[in-house]
Amino acid sequence: MLDKFWHKRLGRPYQLRRALDEGQGDPIVLLHGIGKTGEIWQHVVELLKDKHRIVAFDLLGFGGSPKPDWNTYSTDEHVKTVIASIEKLKLGQPVLLVGHSMGCLVAVRLARLRPDLVKHLVLYEMPLYEGLPNKRIYRLRTDLYYRFYNRALKFQPGFTSENMRLTQRIAKKVTGFEVNEDTWQPFIKSLEHTIMKQTAAEDIKHIRIPMDVIYGTRDTLVIRGKPQKFFGKDSDHITAHTIRERHVISTKASQFIVDRIEAANQIDVEFADQ
Repeated sequence: MLDKFWHKRLGRPYQLRRALDEGQGDPIVLLHGIGKTGEIWQHVVELLKDKHRIVAFDLLGFGGSPKPDWNTYSTDEHVKTVIASIEKLKLGQPVLLVGHSMGCLVAVRLARLRPDLVKHLVLYEMPLYEGLPNKRIYRLRTDLYYRFYNRALKFQPGFTSENMRLTQRIAKKVTGFEVNEDTWQPFIKSLEHTIMKQTAAEDIKHIRIPMDVIYGTRDTLVIRGKPQKFFGKDSDHITAHTIRERHVISTKASQFIVDRIEAANQIDVEFADQ
């Protein structure tokens, strides 16, 4: 009862569990995708912890973080908890923010609302479905994705083992996410209110923070293309990369992400020395 009063009535943000927190140096914060936890970043952390402080949160509703049944799990609700959790770290400087899948949507929204907290974005497999060029191929693929998502959403009234098996059977081959009784409502609500009702396309228009956007050529859930095509001519601060990967953070993808992070940090160092 007190939890609901404090967080719902008074609007106090939850604190997220730090699934991984290792190393020292310039801070890097990692945000996982839907149906995952901060543990998916383990290999990235191992590659970076000798030079940086790396913090991987469990997003609201997943892993060891709070799972309030009343929460909408919208993009703004996720962002609110990430902001509060970053501020609690008392880093004294902006972070390099890395997202995977839904974590990208959260990262972009955070960067728009609190640009003072973010110095660079690295976005891996961002599921961007709004604000796309008006081309038939994009419309067809977006319609396909929404049919896929709606098939999961139709089970929203409640969790059953059959719902779980069907949802995992639909999605595991392409995303690898897993749901259980505790994460069922956060999963369904995040799918509807963060992924399907995403704000990323509009948010990106208002962000001037440097960002690296990484697409997997074998990822069936992401529409990819040149930054100018998606984000307009004023996108010199956005660099797009491709990797032969699916919608997962493999060992190869981890190294690719780390390379982008190190390149971004080197640019920051060179800029500071000028």
